[in-house]
Amino acid sequence: MPVKLEHILNRVNALPPLPTAAVQVVTLTKNPSTTVKELEAVIGQDPALAAGILKQANSAYYGYARRISSLQEAIVMLGFQTVQGLAMASAVAPMLKTGLIGYEIEQEGLWKHSMLTAMAAKRLCQYLKLPFTEVAFTTGLLHDIGKLVISIYIQEVSAVLVRKVQESALSYVELEEKVIGYDHATVGGYLAINWNLPDDLVEGISYHHSPLKAQNHIDLASIIHIANGLASLLGTGGGVDSFFNPLQQEILDRFNLKEKDLERLIAEVGEYLVDPSIFG
Repeated sequence: MPVKLEHILNRVNALPPLPTAAVQVVTLTKNPSTTVKELEAVIGQDPALAAGILKQANSAYYGYARRISSLQEAIVMLGFQTVQGLAMASAVAPMLKTGLIGYEIEQEGLWKHSMLTAMAAKRLCQYLKLPFTEVAFTTGLLHDIGKLVISIYIQEVSAVLVRKVQESALSYVELEEKVIGYDHATVGGYLAINWNLPDDLVEGISYHHSPLKAQNHIDLASIIHIANGLASLLGTGGGVDSFFNPLQQEILDRFNLKEKDLERLIAEVGEYLVDPSIFG
């Protein structure tokens, strides 16, 4: 029997809020008049957030020859939008590193899948010369946050869902909605709204399995859809549903992506898996 919306929303409200500093970073980085000092001051109010940003900034993914040792240096060298992504990564890492039994996601599995999706989304934007590279990174990082909310409901019916996926023409997400009443993307959108995230992130999260339903950010939702599919093909632990994440042909056609493009992108994104420190 489908779960009532009020139960879903109550579970959304039960999750811890994002750190205040992380939400402020998102707001500040979208304001063109924000200064480096203002951004540094906000991040500096949260030592754990600051430490997380510096740790990510010094990972192999960014590949700087010398160590970045201060927030000011990180902001200047990486830019506001990249720092926004790092702030969000630091803020949500503790939640995404938990195991989700309902989705058969092992410890840190969702974190690795989310990070790889974020990196794939960023690479896709670069490959296609799209202007929202860092927003795509942040959205990719958060695309599966709805799984945190409905894992408890999935746990009770996951075996049924997997069997039905294998027996029917429906995708896991379609069955998720049919059995529970809501798919994890929709619930993730509710959580993003609850966290006061901007509309582009909300839509990118909400519609990453159905990009053409997005009202104002179809391209962003489409990029997250493709990035999620690439990460799943590379075998990162997005859960049992990752085995049933088909790429929609009409979304690939939207960007004129052919099989050779996907093969190249899979090879490039797959290189990130070589260095596990990227996912630390």
